[in-house]
Formats: sequence, structure tokens, C-alpha cells
Amino acid sequence: MWERETLHTSNEVRKMKAINHEPMTSPEEISVLHDKKEVRKGSSQRSKFFNNREKVLGQFFTPYELTEFIVNFALKHVDNVKSAIDPACGDGAFLLTLLKKGINEVWGVDIDRKIINYLPQFVKEKAKIVIGDSLIRYSILPTIIPENYFDLAVGNPPFSAKYGRIKDYRLKMYEISAGKESEAIENIFVERFIRLVRPNGVVGIIIPDGVLLNKSNVHVRKYILRFRILAVISLPRGIFRSITGTTSKTCVLFIKKEPNNGQKAFFYELKDSEDSFESILKTYENKQGFWEIPQIDNMHPIQCKKIELNLTSKYPLKPLGELIVGMKSGRTEYGINRKFVNQGIRYISAKVVMPYGLDFHRDERFVEPESLMDKKTAHVKPEDVLFVRVGVGSAGKTAVAIDEYDSGIADDWIYIIRTNDQKILPYYLAIYLQTEEGKKQLELMKRGVGTVTIPQSELKKLMVPIIPIEEQRIIKQKYIEMVKSNRIGDKDKAIQIFNESIKHVTNLIKNNH
Repeated sequence: MWERETLHTSNEVRKMKAINHEPMTSPEEISVLHDKKEVRKGSSQRSKFFNNREKVLGQFFTPYELTEFIVNFALKHVDNVKSAIDPACGDGAFLLTLLKKGINEVWGVDIDRKIINYLPQFVKEKAKIVIGDSLIRYSILPTIIPENYFDLAVGNPPFSAKYGRIKDYRLKMYEISAGKESEAIENIFVERFIRLVRPNGVVGIIIPDGVLLNKSNVHVRKYILRFRILAVISLPRGIFRSITGTTSKTCVLFIKKEPNNGQKAFFYELKDSEDSFESILKTYENKQGFWEIPQIDNMHPIQCKKIELNLTSKYPLKPLGELIVGMKSGRTEYGINRKFVNQGIRYISAKVVMPYGLDFHRDERFVEPESLMDKKTAHVKPEDVLFVRVGVGSAGKTAVAIDEYDSGIADDWIYIIRTNDQKILPYYLAIYLQTEEGKKQLELMKRGVGTVTIPQSELKKLMVPIIPIEEQRIIKQKYIEMVKSNRIGDKDKAIQIFNESIKHVTNLIKNNH
């Protein structure tokens, strides 16, 4: 099915401005280099340079601990490794790790000529460095990056969230993008990595979660599923050495270039609280953790966790979509049309949506009636549930407008939810969504790379235990008392009532499991 190609001659390589070097002779040399500050942290000049380039090229620089984990995991699945490549090598973190492992032939490719100049001298001396666009598979000149050749292909390629989408002639070079007007660069890189490795070679690639989660990327997942998925490791936010503090949500996808015969893959979610990448390797080696056969809609650890999520109760469980009469997004204006007045219709921003109710001490602004800011479809009425749909630290926050004082116009960060009070009271829903069980479900619904969002389609699937209406009325009374306490300045009492309500609902649900 795949044929291994031969390397081009050194003359062909030099024509394309590649730098060829002898393989390393002593892995120990790397260990000494790795301890130097310029390798681990970089000079201030280098940091400033990376900051500027990141904004343009969508590059996130990878910590050594992560590169070492990816290489170590990949090496477990390939015998007699002689060659490896990082097709988007950036500052050379993967190249350094590969050389440290004693791999004789290490290639690095990057489109950014200036970043190549910041590679450690040792890497430039021992690796084959190619300056150019690694996505170009062929041209009028012989390609210098052989396909079906390398034992390993590892790396952290650019993401379209920063870089943008591919819209040029390169689309025709890949099966994933053929016939399309544009394609996310990370999707094309997935295919490129797979094409670079030989039959039975291994890919270890860092990708945005959306590749494995978003409906728009089903075609990419179909392509991936032609090969054997070894593992998917979900990474915590903020793991990259981004000077600008990116919080992209990513994962590591490991693929072995052999036919997919329905083997189970290893799924693992690394959290900030967990100790190390070493624990992942131990869990994998001991055949522990979660193993599942990858499917189109089951290729990410959070989807596997949905299988594990066991919601049981003697009370009936109903999807939120069956308990509401409507859900819509708030709206607002930006730019020159974004204007506020001293009096008018209350403006409800995501800032005021707090666990203990709407808190206008945090942000009190008003909109002039009948102005462009007066979005009729975004009007909030008493007993509407306001749900913050977007933001790393905000998505999932919920509050109820208890009366006319809380009425107003919701901004576009908010969903306005109207419940069917014959089935569920809004006050109980708001509290349930903030219990551990509710938050666990919401966490599984979050989508996005840099900025997370919870789609309406997912939120409507959230399962809610329908407790007796008498209990819901008690929660309503407590909720109103909580909001009014905060209004008169007794925030401590409001928080106390909130905590008591969470405990009450949690115990009620747990006692009936």
C-alpha cells in the first residue's frame, strides 16, 4: 500500500537550501547542552523574537517535558528507529529531544527562516535543517522531503486559530483538502505527518481539540481512522511556552501507519493537578486507564468520559432540551454603535452573571430604548435563566432574573433560557448546573481552541434529574432570598445561601442514587 522512497542526493538538498550534517555521535553531549539556560529558557532577545513571530505564524513553543513524553511514547511503537522528522520545527524542541535519544537522522523543517537562526548550534550541526514550506509536497524541482520514509514524525504545527486557513494551490496536494476552497492548516498537517512516515512508522502530533471534536472536521477524522490510532492525550490549557499566554486547548494524537483493524486506543486526560507525563506512560504500560475503539464521534478523551459518566437517580433524568420552551443568544453592538446612557434599559453583561444571582454591583450600564443597542430578541424577562456560553473561566456560569429589576438586554456571551415551569423551575435549574454533577456535564460540552464555548446543541443534551416540585419551590424561595441579600450589600449571606443550596441539591440527588 505504501512504498518507502529513497533520499534525494545531497546536491538536490543543497539546491533547496537544506543544511546536511553528520549524525550525532554521543547522546550525552545533548544532556549537557539541555541544561544550559539558553536552551531551557532562552535569552530575552530570543523571547521577544518568539513573541512577535507567534502573533504572525501561529506558533506555540513546546516545553521540553512534553516533547520528551511524545518522543518516548512514539519510540515504544517502532523498532530500530533510524530517522525522524519535525515538519514544523520552530525553536527545535523536538529536534533536541530526538537527538538526545540517539536517532542518527533527524530532520527539521520550518517556513520561518529567522526562527531557524535561533536553533541551538548543536541542533544545527547535527540535524538536517530545511528552510521552506513543509506543506509543499511536489513542485518543478525534486522534493527534498521524502514521503513514506521516516520512522517517526513528531511536532507541534501551527494552528489556524492563529495562522489562518490555507486557501491556495496547496489544497490540491492533499486528500483532506482536495476540492475545497479552504482548509484549517492543522488538518492538512495531520495528513502531511502521516504521509511522511514509512509503513508501520509512528506519528505524534499536537493538534487543537477541534480536529477530533468539531462537526466541521468529520472528513479529517475519517481520514485518520484509516490508520491505527495508538493514543489521544488531552493536554491542560496554558501548557505551551507562549509569551502571550495562550490558553489553547489541545491534545496529542499518536498514529501508527498501518491499517485500522478496530484495535482499542488509549485515552487519557492530563490535568493541572496531576503529577507528570511519567504517570501517563506508567498508566499506559500497565494497561490501565481508559481504552476504547476510536469512532468518528469518539476520538477524544472527553468523549470517552461521556461513556464513563454515570448519571443515575430514582428521579427521572430528562435532557434540558425537553424541559425548556426556548433558548437563544443575547446580542449587542461593537465599535462606534456601542453606546451606553445614564438611564434606560439595563444592560446585562457576562460579568454580572454570578453563582449567587445577577450582581449589578460588578457592571451597571444602561441602553437607550429604540437605539441600535436595544436588541429586541435579547430582552430578558423575569424567571429567564442566563447562561454564560463562552470564556475559559466564565463558560457555564448561570443565574436567574428574579424580577423586573433584573430585566434588561443580554449581551452576546449569554444564552437566554426559558423553562417550561410545568416541568422544571428556573431556580432549581440554575442551582443544579452549578453542582459538581452539573459542572461535570458542562465541562464535557466545552468546545474551542483559544476561547471555549458551549454550543446550544450540546447544552440541550445535558441531563437533569427532575426532583419533586415541592423541593424545587423550596429552592426558589432560597434563591430569591440569596439575590435580595446581595442587593442590600450582604454578599456573605448570599454566598452562604448559595453554598447551602448546592449542598441541599447534591445531597438530595446522591441520597437517591
